[in-house]
Amino acid sequence: MPISPELYEKLIAQSEIARRAARRDTLRDLLRAMGHIAFWVVCGLVLFAWAFHVTDRATGMIFWWAAHAVWIAGVAFSVLAAYRRGEKRGDW
Repeated sequence: MPISPELYEKLIAQSEIARRAARRDTLRDLLRAMGHIAFWVVCGLVLFAWAFHVTDRATGMIFWWAAHAVWIAGVAFSVLAAYRRGEKRGDW
């Protein structure tokens, strides 16, 4: 038994609404991840600036390595968290 044209159009409309909502959620989450990445990069750059600002070499090296740790770990965590949320939503 074929589907009636009214029901078919209704199903198409519902599917389109669901697709738009899913794309909106994906875009919102990717923008959120980009914001987190930018935050961790700025935190690392601030620590790099402190590393160049201090006059003591030992303190500068502490800030230097702390900047690397904060920057790389923060970006990695943000990317992996975004991937995990996308997996849970079924984006990829």
